[in-house]
Amino acid sequence: MSLLSKLLGGKKPTLSDVVDLIQGKDAQPDKPARPEPASAQNTWSAPAQNRQPEPVYEGPSGVSWGERMPNEPNQYNYSGNFREYFEDIFRHEFSDYHVNRQENPLACGVHAYTFTQGAGPLLVVELLSRSNEVYKVRRDCQKQGIPYLRFYYDVDGWWNTRSYVTDRIRKALGC
Repeated sequence: MSLLSKLLGGKKPTLSDVVDLIQGKDAQPDKPARPEPASAQNTWSAPAQNRQPEPVYEGPSGVSWGERMPNEPNQYNYSGNFREYFEDIFRHEFSDYHVNRQENPLACGVHAYTFTQGAGPLLVVELLSRSNEVYKVRRDCQKQGIPYLRFYYDVDGWWNTRSYVTDRIRKALGC
């Protein structure tokens, strides 16, 4: 039995269970287990008219992760790529700020954006792949006292909904 299974009372962990644990929420043992995929079930199946629809678990507004795509704008239902999606949010939701993109030729798949207004940088936002282990920008921001956020653009079930991205940036900017 894995450590996560033990923490969740013996049940197989789902993405939402892991997120709840990270956020310090109690596991939800009363939540019905998600049905196994057809390939893992017995070969017998109930007639179509007796089948129950698969339950849909929706979190509170603004939650940006889970097994099902939220019904709000996110990086996967946007008409462009992930970088264009985030830049659209920066341009429309934070038009009072100058946002400058920096490219690091040594850090493939990393895109850093600095938000400024007036004299100096107010926030650095990094977009990166989950497989990237670059921490230089984060360390530099910590040393300089500049708020820092990162969004991973390629993690299954992490939707980066517009409200989630906007809320995190607003909080980091103090608006």
